[in-house]
Amino acid sequence: MIPALQSDRRTFLKRLAMLAAGAALAPVVRVVPAAAGSGRIRIQEERMLMGTFVGLTVLASSRMQGEEAVVRAFAEMESQICVFDRFDASTPLSILNREGRLCDAPEELLSVLDFSDGLFMRSGGLFDVTVAPVVNLLARTHGAPDENELREALALVDAGRMSRRDGDIRFGSRGMAVTLDGVAKGHIADRAAAALERMGIDTYLVDAGGDIRVQGAPEGRPWRIAIQDPDKGGNYPAVIELRSGAVATSGGYESGFDKAGTSHHLINPDTGASPAYVRSVSVQAPTVMQADGLATALSLMHPREALRLTDSLPGHSCLLVTSSGARLASDNWGMRL
Repeated sequence: MIPALQSDRRTFLKRLAMLAAGAALAPVVRVVPAAAGSGRIRIQEERMLMGTFVGLTVLASSRMQGEEAVVRAFAEMESQICVFDRFDASTPLSILNREGRLCDAPEELLSVLDFSDGLFMRSGGLFDVTVAPVVNLLARTHGAPDENELREALALVDAGRMSRRDGDIRFGSRGMAVTLDGVAKGHIADRAAAALERMGIDTYLVDAGGDIRVQGAPEGRPWRIAIQDPDKGGNYPAVIELRSGAVATSGGYESGFDKAGTSHHLINPDTGASPAYVRSVSVQAPTVMQADGLATALSLMHPREALRLTDSLPGHSCLLVTSSGARLASDNWGMRL
């Protein structure tokens, strides 16, 4: 039986200096024979990317095919990180945040912003990528900002004041900034999946710090994925099976700005506060970016509205774990994709 995989959100693109000293950064490849008679081998590799562990598992017809596919998939992810890493001053995203405008933006950045705009509209403005000034303030003040500073930061939050024309992006006010932490890691994982498929791999798993994309049925069985327990007690809210698609979980329990964990990366763009009524949201979707982004958006919504929005999106489902421990699922949760 294939062991269940834990799925949880990690803080996106932390600096490597924040990781424990001595963490192994060199890739390790393990080649394990697949089921007898399958004629395929299982290749696994894990690297440190985006401030988390990213693992690839592929079933290939030959060792050469599998290893080459894995190399190309990691290369694709690294090329995308060079677009979206907001902690690297040289990336297009960082230039946009620093200068307030960006000419001839990369197509990948424009595409992710287009997706974010759609989620901004569907969520009633709660999913707002221009919340970066508030995120930065809360991180700097450990979740206890001065009221005036918070008010000034909130005044800069409005995705509607970010304009795009002919590949150029411009902010409407000085001091605005964008964080794509809620979608970019998913986009990068999807690009890794696309790279694997271009190499002829039809059975694989991409695990980007708990944001997961799968395809195929290794040894004839679906991939089994355990949804992370917010209390870390091993009481998984659900174990789902997937043959195709993605799942991502969003929760503030992984990345608090204050010691109590009441202020974290999930932020209401109107108030600067973090939601207290939902502990985690897991989403199944066709792509990781869709699952990742929607999980973030739903975390900021009232549970009733979150379930209604999810049910309106074909191919999507969600599971909410409330602060009381209740589990609320959309109509299609647990569907085998």
